[in-house]
Amino acid sequence: MRTNAKHSAFTLIEILVVIAIIGILAGLLLPALGSAKSKGRTAKCISNQQQIGKAFMMYTADNSERYPVVMGSAGSGGVQGNFTTPAAAAQLYGASTPTASRPLNKYVGPDIFRCPSDIGGGAYNVKTCYEAFGSSYQPQVADDMFRVKRVLGEATEVPGSYEATSMNEAEIALNAVNKIIQGDWNWPYDRDDMWHGSGGKRGHVMLFGDGHVEFFVFPANMTNWLLTPAPDSAFTWW
Repeated sequence: MRTNAKHSAFTLIEILVVIAIIGILAGLLLPALGSAKSKGRTAKCISNQQQIGKAFMMYTADNSERYPVVMGSAGSGGVQGNFTTPAAAAQLYGASTPTASRPLNKYVGPDIFRCPSDIGGGAYNVKTCYEAFGSSYQPQVADDMFRVKRVLGEATEVPGSYEATSMNEAEIALNAVNKIIQGDWNWPYDRDDMWHGSGGKRGHVMLFGDGHVEFFVFPANMTNWLLTPAPDSAFTWW
């Protein structure tokens, strides 16, 4: 015996309505997903720098409470970079510093020095700072700039000079909570190259002398503070 069944199908209008609804929902969800991913990358960056902060502390414990002297601003840890031209810049930034010569690699893996939000930028428009220079992070090396007192000495400077001498824990203890050690590569004032954003503000993830890490927004007039005012431990940072 055969029975007749009535089959129904979606009309073109119904299909178009469903597609429109899906498009609206996607439009609402994608920004939220993008924001969640961005926050996740920032959280990883914060974790990286917390571990680097611990590595600095372990290094000072093994070296008479003094911070390392490095070859280039990326030379504290990470890997040898692929940036080679100009050669003077490669040396200045520490790109040419061998992985084995980066002192903090004794305490943490080189991959800790790679920020997941690292999209390069800077004066040489590199793809990522980690690949180019060997690290996504830049400590204050050799010179006092932007109201920040240098932390690490530079190995290529005259031995015994201020620029070649690193800070010790006693100096940083003056106000460790405000003492900047390092931050995202393009800190403090390259607003077009900032990798992180929070609440509509563009800033950097920064490591401080007491080991805490925070998202920090520098003032717009930082471009006028290259060498002055001098660092002051009573200021917001130093």
